[in-house]
Amino acid sequence: MTYSIIGILAAVILVIINRDVLWLKNGKARTDTHNTYRLFLFGIMAYYITDMLWGILEDHKLAAVLYADTVIHFTAMALSVMLWTQYVVSYLEKDDFFTRMLSYAGKTILSFEIVVIIINFFTPIMFSVDADCTYHAGSARYVMLALQILMFVLTSAYTLFVSCKSSGKVKRCHLTIGLFGIIMAVMISIQVFYPLLPMYAMGYMLGTCILHSFVVEDEKEEYRSQLEQALEREHLQTQRLSISQTELQAALAEAERANRSKTAFLSNMSHEIRTPMNAVIGLNDLAMNDPTASESIKGYLQKIQISAKHLLGIINDILDMSRIESGKMFIKDEEFSFSDCIEQINTIIIGQCREKDIAYSFHAEEKIAEKYIGDTMKLRQVLINILGNAVKFTPEGGKIEFDINEIRRYDDNAVLQFIIKDNGIGMSEDYLPHIFDAFSQEDTSFYSKHGSTGIGMPITKSIVELMGGTIEVESEKGKGTVFTVIITLGTCKDQADASSLESTQTPTKKDAADLSGRRILIAEDIPVNAEIMVMMLKTHNIEADVAENGRIAVEKYTEHPEGFYDAILMDMRMPEMNGLEAAKCIRSGGKADSETIPIIALTANAFDEDVQNSMQAGLNAHLSKPIEPDVLFDTLEKLIL
Repeated sequence: MTYSIIGILAAVILVIINRDVLWLKNGKARTDTHNTYRLFLFGIMAYYITDMLWGILEDHKLAAVLYADTVIHFTAMALSVMLWTQYVVSYLEKDDFFTRMLSYAGKTILSFEIVVIIINFFTPIMFSVDADCTYHAGSARYVMLALQILMFVLTSAYTLFVSCKSSGKVKRCHLTIGLFGIIMAVMISIQVFYPLLPMYAMGYMLGTCILHSFVVEDEKEEYRSQLEQALEREHLQTQRLSISQTELQAALAEAERANRSKTAFLSNMSHEIRTPMNAVIGLNDLAMNDPTASESIKGYLQKIQISAKHLLGIINDILDMSRIESGKMFIKDEEFSFSDCIEQINTIIIGQCREKDIAYSFHAEEKIAEKYIGDTMKLRQVLINILGNAVKFTPEGGKIEFDINEIRRYDDNAVLQFIIKDNGIGMSEDYLPHIFDAFSQEDTSFYSKHGSTGIGMPITKSIVELMGGTIEVESEKGKGTVFTVIITLGTCKDQADASSLESTQTPTKKDAADLSGRRILIAEDIPVNAEIMVMMLKTHNIEADVAENGRIAVEKYTEHPEGFYDAILMDMRMPEMNGLEAAKCIRSGGKADSETIPIIALTANAFDEDVQNSMQAGLNAHLSKPIEPDVLFDTLEKLIL
């Protein structure tokens, strides 16, 4: 019974001390050494269980079962020794003659024990149990215990010798193994002479206490070290992340600064280029309308006009691409006259078609509304880009068809479909997937001849997508092209549908209204531009006064009675006082017509934000230079009459 009590006590102590090793979270050891030590403990537990059962079976005189328990007991002993040697090899983290020999020794003892036990079934060379449950030790038992004593003594001698010459972790590891070996050698030696005393079990109990105090704490220290290193790495990563964020913020600030600089540069360049372009195109228009000009001179002037407008188109395309890339292009949601928008488009395209003798037909469904909500400028730009290309790439005698349908309505929205069809040169099937790629051209020589930069279609597609729409193209080389644009616009409440621009006939340009006798104040600091505007207005018998800057414009307006001027054409960039400041002064002037007199921005600033600034300053319209005479007079007509 003493065996049972000591076995239970030893097992309980071992479990309590090593509970953090025996039961692992997630079923996985932290290290290989940890896992080997755990297996060693399970071997000892098997030894303790058989030791505990030995006493119970002896008291109950169960000889046959006691024999089987003893067999398992010796097997567990040898297995524990072998596992201990494997643990020592892993714990010392060495690969030398000693660790290799120790590993072989453990396996040899286990093998020897198994062979002896097998032989013992036939010849009791290790032990025997008689009918009275009396245990008799055999010679092989003493050989096995002697081998273990020798192994533990040699192990202790070597590890203690190494610990004396070492320091730190190496010293601690070797000292631990040396002490364990001494305890086991002493306890096994006593067990040799007193077979029925549980000295071997007590040796394991004391030895594992030492191992736990040294080994487990050593692993905890290693774990703490690893944790500290992980925290240090995390700290370094946090520092690097902080540095990266700072660098990213600096890079972002630099990018924003560069973007602002680019926008400012493009705005300035736009103004600087458009100002002389206004003079070139304006003077060219006046010269072409001069009755004294010969036909040959008019031919030259017409070529100048084509080149100037081509250059202007390139400038506009570059500005649009810049706005799209920088995210500066915005879509407005404003109520606009759809019929006026389409009329302006048709007016431009009709003139181009007549010059090339191209038949142009327009058709719109009756249910198309008079007004919608959206961005009329962007819609007009999209349609003019596509129609302009149709005119450009359709030969003389060809035809262009422009159809508009409202295909459905939902909530407060209307889905409009625009179909533009021509029988021009068309495009090959291989090129179609690339039509919306920037600077993509199927035939560079042909496109260069007809003045194409290769960015008109990418811009058009980008604008359509910004408006939440889609654009598709079908084409066949030599037969023509069909563009289909679908855009959703907001609907206006309480309005009647257009009752007239349905028709399958070629639309005609309406006659200009009579503006003769009207008086316009022109604020323009460039003399040649002011002269052009005066001469342009005279073609419609409109009188004009010129102010050299914004301050003089305010003075001229203030010194005359209300109603003296019918409208003001205001340049935005002028010395002393710019157009926005001048417009604000006029609006707050306190005269009867201060808040109602039409003020039209006449400027080379063509960005969306420029238009927004003009509207916020109280201007009624924003016309970009170079000024198209038809657009100017159409605007004056709407605001004055």
